[in-house]
Amino acid sequence: MQHIRQAIVTEGKFDRVKLSSLFDAVIIETGGFGVFSSAETRELIRHFARTTGIVILTDSDPAGIKIRSYINSFVKEGTVLNAFVPAVDGKEKRKNRPGAAGILGVEGLDDETIISAVLAVTDDTETDETEEPVTATELYEAGLVGKAGSAALREEFLTGLGLPPGLSRKQMLNYLNAVPGPGKFRELLAEFESGSGLKT
Repeated sequence: MQHIRQAIVTEGKFDRVKLSSLFDAVIIETGGFGVFSSAETRELIRHFARTTGIVILTDSDPAGIKIRSYINSFVKEGTVLNAFVPAVDGKEKRKNRPGAAGILGVEGLDDETIISAVLAVTDDTETDETEEPVTATELYEAGLVGKAGSAALREEFLTGLGLPPGLSRKQMLNYLNAVPGPGKFRELLAEFESGSGLKT
């Protein structure tokens, strides 16, 4: 079991049960879209953001991305880390049929994928603060945003990184600057543009 200092914010009770078996950490359940109407849940999330920091780990479907964006919008103080898991086709064993997006939620993913996603953002290794951060202009120049065909190219790039294809530009920038870091991102982009594939 992995110990992390931050609280992990996830969507449902089955996600919470899964994460509790993998991490020695506070696990906060939003109740899916219940966080939109629960002032108590929002204040709990704010409290942990201010005191220990939080890691948001939601499903990679549109609903999960919407919940993640909402949490990022109402937490104004403290530390918010965004951990992402890839969009993997399938359904959870307890369900009769796949969800609307047809991909596995957090509860259905293998342990290693989840642990790697969380540790990627909670690892305390130092980053090179002298590197220029990745910017929206850089994403535009790479053709990942704002151009004809950008959506398909961005989806291919994000999928190659093991990230959900529906990330917003802001979420993508936050992740790229925090996890691989600007230098590593530029290496990966060069590999991607050369057609040699991403070696993460």
